Amino acid sequence: MKNISGERFGRWTVLDNSITAANGERKWFCRCDCGTERYVLERSLLYGGSKSCGCIRKENAAKAVAHELSGKVFGDLTVIEKSSTHEKNGGIRWKCRCICGEECDISATLLVMGRKTNCGCKNEKHYAASDIAGKRFRKLVALFPTDKRTGKGSVVWHCKCDCGNEVDISYNELMYSNIQSCGCAKREHDRKLASFLTHIEGTSIEAIRSKKIPTDNTTGYRGVYNIHGKYLAKIVFQKKQYHLGKYDSIEDAVKARKEAEAVLFDSFADYYDAYKAYAENCPEWAAVNPIRLVVSKGSDGLSVSISPELSTFSE
Repeated sequence: MKNISGERFGRWTVLDNSITAANGERKWFCRCDCGTERYVLERSLLYGGSKSCGCIRKENAAKAVAHELSGKVFGDLTVIEKSSTHEKNGGIRWKCRCICGEECDISATLLVMGRKTNCGCKNEKHYAASDIAGKRFRKLVALFPTDKRTGKGSVVWHCKCDCGNEVDISYNELMYSNIQSCGCAKREHDRKLASFLTHIEGTSIEAIRSKKIPTDNTTGYRGVYNIHGKYLAKIVFQKKQYHLGKYDSIEDAVKARKEAEAVLFDSFADYYDAYKAYAENCPEWAAVNPIRLVVSKGSDGLSVSISPELSTFSE
């Protein structure tokens, strides 16, 4: 616990008291040269993340608006003239020419603060020069590069999908993501999924019967998570999440989860089997008596009300 009282970091002067934030990090009460006083994270001071209350940025922004930038050079950019376009907040933009030959409109603030030094060509790396015409990416075949670029400078390619649709997809997405198609693969998957999954009132019967543990689970139990040394239990039903409590032991959290499963999952699955058997023999009755679920959470825990009553068709 280093005492940094009295030390300066940029325009901040650390005063003589500190506090501990909710996440355990230390904050120091500081005064900026402009007179602003506030608590600042210790790591932001030590590693240069915060050098002022924001007055430096405001001063630089003011300079950017006030000064004539025509002819000035910022990295690979040479300012040509003031742009006819403006930032959403009304800020000035300047038309610049990059050493690669491209012209672009850059905000004055980004130029003066050194946050923009090229048109984006440095971010493209070899993307613009990479010829992927005719190459196949799952169901997509790249046809030709367009004039479009993504926010990160990646070339956008015009592609043809095996289904016949033609779409524009960035080089990055084709090369490095798991994109499968123009979207037809997902639509087909969803159609097939709907054909064998049974959804009642927003709940999948197959899902609540499944005992499969998600791959990202770290406790070995569905619906139980280790959060800062405590075990959190929760359950999702009808697309709604119910928190079952936070426990010191994993055994207590697992018990709470299993009790909730018995109330919501098991009881409803058993009810659905009986309802389905009756509905297959009496489709006219089923058409006017759909299943309705209402979940309540009280001091005694979760409870579920299901209609029509089981006694209506269980005999």
